[in-house]
Amino acid sequence: DYDTFVNSAFIVQGRADEFTQKNARQRKEVLGRILGLGRYDQLQGMARVRYQEHQRQSETLQTRLSELDAELVKREGYESELRAVDDHLALLGCEVSSREKAQAKLEAQRLELVQARQRVAELEREQRRVADREQQVSAELENLREQQRQDSEILAAAESIERDFATYNQLHTQIDLIEQKAQKHGELEVHRRQLEERIAQARQEVERQQERWAATLGERQRQLDEHQALLNREQTIAIRYAQFKTLSEQIQALEQARIRYEDLLSERRRLEHELSLAEEHRKNQRQALSKQLAQLERATSEEETLATHIHQLQAQRTQLQAKAEERDRLKDEGSDLNAQITERQQKLRAEEEELANERQQAQTLAGPDDANCPLCGSALDAEHRQQVAAELSQREERRQERIAVLGSELATLDDQLQKMRAHYKTLGEKIAPLQQVHQELVTGETRLAQIRESAAEAQSLAEQLAALDRELSDQSYAPQEREHLHKLAGEIELLAYSSSEHEALGQKLAELRPVEAEYARLQNANSQAKRIKSEQAEAQAQLERANCQLAEAGYAQEERKQLGQVEQQIAALGYDSAEHQRLRLQHDDLRDSARQFERLQHARQRRSSSGESRVRYEAEASTLAEQLQTIKKEKEALHERAGESENVDRQLDENQAQLEKLRIERDQHLQRRGNLEALCARCAELAQEQDRLREKLQGTQRQAWIYQQLDKAFGKDGIQALIIENAVPQIAEEANAILARLTDNRIQVAFESLRDLKKGGTRETLDVKIADEVGERSYHLYSGGEAFRTNFALRIALSKVLAMRSGTRLHTLFIDEGFGTQDEQGLEQLIEAIQKVSEDFKKVLIVTHLDQLKAAFPVQIEVTKHPDLGSRFSVTQHA
Repeated sequence: DYDTFVNSAFIVQGRADEFTQKNARQRKEVLGRILGLGRYDQLQGMARVRYQEHQRQSETLQTRLSELDAELVKREGYESELRAVDDHLALLGCEVSSREKAQAKLEAQRLELVQARQRVAELEREQRRVADREQQVSAELENLREQQRQDSEILAAAESIERDFATYNQLHTQIDLIEQKAQKHGELEVHRRQLEERIAQARQEVERQQERWAATLGERQRQLDEHQALLNREQTIAIRYAQFKTLSEQIQALEQARIRYEDLLSERRRLEHELSLAEEHRKNQRQALSKQLAQLERATSEEETLATHIHQLQAQRTQLQAKAEERDRLKDEGSDLNAQITERQQKLRAEEEELANERQQAQTLAGPDDANCPLCGSALDAEHRQQVAAELSQREERRQERIAVLGSELATLDDQLQKMRAHYKTLGEKIAPLQQVHQELVTGETRLAQIRESAAEAQSLAEQLAALDRELSDQSYAPQEREHLHKLAGEIELLAYSSSEHEALGQKLAELRPVEAEYARLQNANSQAKRIKSEQAEAQAQLERANCQLAEAGYAQEERKQLGQVEQQIAALGYDSAEHQRLRLQHDDLRDSARQFERLQHARQRRSSSGESRVRYEAEASTLAEQLQTIKKEKEALHERAGESENVDRQLDENQAQLEKLRIERDQHLQRRGNLEALCARCAELAQEQDRLREKLQGTQRQAWIYQQLDKAFGKDGIQALIIENAVPQIAEEANAILARLTDNRIQVAFESLRDLKKGGTRETLDVKIADEVGERSYHLYSGGEAFRTNFALRIALSKVLAMRSGTRLHTLFIDEGFGTQDEQGLEQLIEAIQKVSEDFKKVLIVTHLDQLKAAFPVQIEVTKHPDLGSRFSVTQHA
């Protein structure tokens, strides 16, 4: 990545000390990236995730095993209860079988009794049927005897009945013929009345027409008399109407002149009003300009005072902004301190967790003799146990020392942070007025710009004010309106409209106006008179025609002809209503002879069959009496057998109740046995699951322990610490070899991986120690040239280590400036060192402005900047 690059093979201008200036933690991070230790962090993360997964899985398995233990405690009770239930079910089965046999026997007895009751019911129904038939046969015999008596009486009067029936038939034939004549006579009478009504209606219609035409003739004469008085004045009305028309035309012309005259007056008033408004507008404008000019003159006088105030505000803002920048700087430093505190807190928590794990391992070691090694998992003998105990003790001591160092650093950093926060708060209170000062400054600068613009604006306003004064004194404003007003005055004079003349003619027209309506009535009277005379002639003709029809009976001619024909048909029919009534009375007297004759016929037909029916009914009555006696005897026998049914029903109900109770108890025990069998089977499955889970738990705990050890091995205190410890001497060796050439063996560097603490103990670090012939000194006490050579040597060493660790050669070295701090001898030594280390690189790129350094290398890329063309480069190569 870029950060690793600029700390090793890319020496950026002004950042040659990129690696040296970092703190120990940051140097370790850069070195870790150069050495590729990031993959161990990934492996540690993967191992920790696997450990946590197996740990969670172990906890889940232990929870499940606890649940299984709680379930399997009940297994023995389930099995014991199942055996007891099986024994009781066997007893219940025997008792239920005995009760079912008794129930079947009682059911058979009850069935016999039910069949007996059913036979009794059948016999009762048969008894009722036979008794009903016996009554029916008796009734039939009685009816038959009565019928034979009546038939004897009818047969005795046979001659009289036959004579009356013959007379009845003869009268019936005569009535049919005379009723046909009566029907035809009625139809002709109806037709005659209809014709007479139509003839009367026709005469009434002619009489109504006669009255209507006579009334119309009188009404038309009255209307003609009403119009005649007006028609007699026709000539006088025509003369006055002609005078009225002439005056109307004159008035219409004057009305048009009046409208135009009023329009011209209105337009003149409008123009005069606009001229007045224009004058008023200019006066108001002049007043506003005068007021604005006075304000501008007053504002200009404030310029000097306002400029002084703005200068003071600018100075105050500069001071406050400096404090604000200092406050922002403090904020950034505070963020860095917070980050350092968070980092150390995380490290402290990690150290405390590791300390707890190591103490747990120590407790495991102090356990039984057959325990495995908590570090490698192998079996422990006495010597191995002692070695592991010593190693764990040393680890715990080092861990406690690191925890103490982290706690001390956290306290120091927290104290710095609190002081920084107090200073930050003080600065915040001091810069509180900054926003208000800035706002006042913006407002003042805006106001000052407006005042300076007001001077030019005042001159313009003075010129506008002078122009307005000239317009008002010369009345040169609104020239178009003034010209239009002059034209209107000429047009009004040319129109010469006189309102008095108009009014006099109007009065004359008002006097003649009634003649207009009178002339209209005259025209209407002439038209009406012509129409009335025409209608009079028509009414006279219609009246004479109606009189003629009434005198000569000239109406309803067809109906009169039909009436004569109908009267002839009535006379020819010869219908006698008295004879018709006499025949009806005789026929009604003999109406019962037809029914008597029908009874006579039936009596003659029944004469032979009545005797046979009587013999048959008497034989059937004897048979039915014998059947009733037989049914009675069988019913008495069955009633004696049915008396036993109550005892059988009671025994059956008692046995059924006991049987149902036993069956319910058996079903309950069967259901309980099924539940117990399911519970026992479930317990067997749980026992198998328990064995599997115990075996799985052992494997999971073993895997969790392995990944826990891998987590520690891949951590910062494991493999990574060993790699860094092995790489640091190599980097120091490479750097010192280069420094030997650059400084004639005067300067040497060393890396300190452990630092002694004031309170005792040590802590891990990566400090750079620099020493010369005087002794070890701080990096900041060396000159710029010495510091650059030291940084250069360290960077080259880091580049070589980076190439070595990546497994490939590092082809390119970048050096961007940084040589200005070297004296002549130092520069020569640096050139010599670059030339020597260039053997380890395929390409070395140096950016410099020093001619001495340029001349030391054969290939040069010259970059030249032209004002018109921009930057250009050229490549030159010297022998």
